[in-house]
Amino acid sequence: MKKSELIGVLLYDVALEHSAIIQYLYHIFLIRNAEITEEIERIARQEMRHMKWFAQKVVQLGGEVELKRVEEEIKVGGPDWASMIQNNVNAEQFAIDTYTKQLEEVKDDSVKRLLERVIRDETEHKHEFEELLEEVKEMEFTEEEKREADKKTVELVNKLLKEEYRIILDYLKSFFHSKNCEYKDIMLDLAIESMVHMGELGEKVGEMGGFPDLSMPKTSGTAKVEDHILYEESSKKEYLEVAKQVSDPSLKRLLEWINSQEEYHRHKLLEFFKRMRKFTVGDLRDRD
Repeated sequence: MKKSELIGVLLYDVALEHSAIIQYLYHIFLIRNAEITEEIERIARQEMRHMKWFAQKVVQLGGEVELKRVEEEIKVGGPDWASMIQNNVNAEQFAIDTYTKQLEEVKDDSVKRLLERVIRDETEHKHEFEELLEEVKEMEFTEEEKREADKKTVELVNKLLKEEYRIILDYLKSFFHSKNCEYKDIMLDLAIESMVHMGELGEKVGEMGGFPDLSMPKTSGTAKVEDHILYEESSKKEYLEVAKQVSDPSLKRLLEWINSQEEYHRHKLLEFFKRMRKFTVGDLRDRD
């Protein structure tokens, strides 16, 4: 297998893990049971590690990371919880079959070891989802009072959720491709915190009786530090503006909390940008 073909295989694996994460996030946002969602969230975190490992292999091989998805493999299910969990069992089996086939074709020892590790993880995930499915089937559900979704509020929150999703992908691309260790660390930190924001917003949409918008956002590619600073500035203003328009006290508190974190992100990026400019100018002076 040529290097370009191997990179193509790994990019597909990045996309497949990305798809699983999104499917599991839908279920985390829509299933109103803390024990179930905690289990799904734990597995989703492991899929994030798989995506990172595959992406890092792409970079090591000299490739460009693309954070795409395999749209046809994102199967939400519902409204019953059992159909959602069954789709997760099927997703894990599809991943096992896909990676097992790749293992037979790939010759690179490092990639083979990674695939073997991921197959073991996915096999365990499948067993865990199968056990969870049996638990869900045995549960006695009481008809909860259905909440009528406030369409305007759901639309406002979904817009913020979509922006968090977009910036996560931009931060991750910067993380994978930057050569500066400090900048990589900042990008990973901000991506993780933005994932928390996205999760809180998605759960809030589910609580309001709405459906979270996790469609693939348009990304700007590997943005510069200045672009990320501008985003954080505009994001801060948007959170404040939306907070003024909502009446739910818990949602207002959430938006104000995220706004404060966006402000911290802006300062963190500004401090790094100033240090880099100072270093560059000083380095140029030394050459004169």
